[in-house]
Amino acid sequence: MACETPLTERRLGKRGQALVVAGESGPAWRVVEGIVRLDLPVPFGEEHFVGIAWGGDLIGAEALMFGRYGYTATAVTPVVLEGWSQVAAKEPAALLYARFEHRMGEVLRLRAGKAPERIARLFELAQSVGAEPLRLRLRDIAAITGLRIETVSRTLKAMEAGGLS
Repeated sequence: MACETPLTERRLGKRGQALVVAGESGPAWRVVEGIVRLDLPVPFGEEHFVGIAWGGDLIGAEALMFGRYGYTATAVTPVVLEGWSQVAAKEPAALLYARFEHRMGEVLRLRAGKAPERIARLFELAQSVGAEPLRLRLRDIAAITGLRIETVSRTLKAMEAGGLS
């Protein structure tokens, strides 16, 4: 049976903290503030980046249907979550799911183009949700943009030298 969490319950997450873990059970959460990275577990303990969520998006909703989280959600920035229940929700679930699908299209845009363009789009996105782009970890920037950590590091240095960061 799926867990129902009252909408008044809030959870704070620190950067780098796992908020929900694939395979575990628990409630669905709505992201109030911050950016959350979603990873799909693959064999041998690795994880594969699949998307991001931010203000207004649901994470862990699959646990309501399947009883377990399908993804691991990790805070990319400090985050605020609130418990989400279909019964008590102010917005219909279909609207929230549609918003999340739109976000996945935006994630795909972050993975196309030259490195400076990808990183600049990610920084714009981070600023639009109130996050400080330069506080993002290289590892997260690389995973979200589909670039290698070394490429991100070199690109950030070049952007900084050119006054673009």
